[in-house]
Amino acid sequence: MNRREYDRYIAEFPARFVGDCEGSGIVYNLGMGGCKIVTDRPLTTDLMVALSLDIPGQSTAIRVRMAVVRWMLHYEFGIEFLGMEESERERLAQYLQRLAAAAAA
Repeated sequence: MNRREYDRYIAEFPARFVGDCEGSGIVYNLGMGGCKIVTDRPLTTDLMVALSLDIPGQSTAIRVRMAVVRWMLHYEFGIEFLGMEESERERLAQYLQRLAAAAAA
């Protein structure tokens, strides 16, 4: 069985990526371990990128210093987060707690 380590939540906000490729897109689901992004850039699996997540209500973007493209389907791709500063992880966790509370309401 292929079960995610972390829950994913429905989200919709802009993101930028740089590294093996550069571009921007919209995050459509998000968890502590990764996200799905829709973009107009064709990507391939195993590309390494850094991400800036422009989460609503945050004064600055949440930064993921290292991530990898795990899957690609047309213009959607799945990202696994590999490295984040602890302060960024805490900000992400707080945002996800708000999404979980909203989903439970």
